[in-house]
Amino acid sequence: MDRVEAKRRLKDGAWLATLTAEAGAALLAAGRIRVLDDHAAVYRAADAGDGLYAVLEGEVRLIGHSAAGRRLIYLILRPGDWFGEISVLDGKPRLHDAVAFGPSAVLHVGSTRLDAIAAAHPGIDRALGALACMHQRTALAFVEQALTASAGARLAFILTELAGRNGRRTERGLEIDLRLSQEELAGMVGLSRQRLAALLGRLRREGVVATRYARLTILDPGRLQQMCGR
Repeated sequence: MDRVEAKRRLKDGAWLATLTAEAGAALLAAGRIRVLDDHAAVYRAADAGDGLYAVLEGEVRLIGHSAAGRRLIYLILRPGDWFGEISVLDGKPRLHDAVAFGPSAVLHVGSTRLDAIAAAHPGIDRALGALACMHQRTALAFVEQALTASAGARLAFILTELAGRNGRRTERGLEIDLRLSQEELAGMVGLSRQRLAALLGRLRREGVVATRYARLTILDPGRLQQMCGR
């Protein structure tokens, strides 16, 4: 992917659109394109912060690891999404692994260049704070569900959120366009794989969802929203 194509894919992204045209152009001009193989790490937890990233192609997941060794998916990022802002703002090491799923490409704006751009365009600092807040709101919504909702409501909430960000309309319904295994989905919901399988089986029998391999299609979004209290 060349720089012209990278700019085209990012210029209409939600976060970049909050910047001035000059600041956005400076970020895109300063970025370096990295091509990643499936499961390659953009960075690992505890790595030193090295700047800001944006997904150009494919998918990047922010993954943590519990004390019991379970992988927890905190955020799934698609083309146009920016990430890595926390270490930019506080100067501390990375909190999570950032891992490519499928062949992917990211734009990397290194720390030194980012500092220079922020000095020339002061509004970027506020925009980075807003990006952190957006990610934090998503995380807090997940935490609230995990602490207060039943297992079925948590699953309904996660599926509704994933469909909102990654849903693709098909003849059958709204397909969640992700390669998401039951083990990974179980980690997001905070369930064992066996408990998740039982809940998904119930949703299939009730005609709410359909599953096939690593694909899940929402057949009745209204029912799913009722289950998560929306």
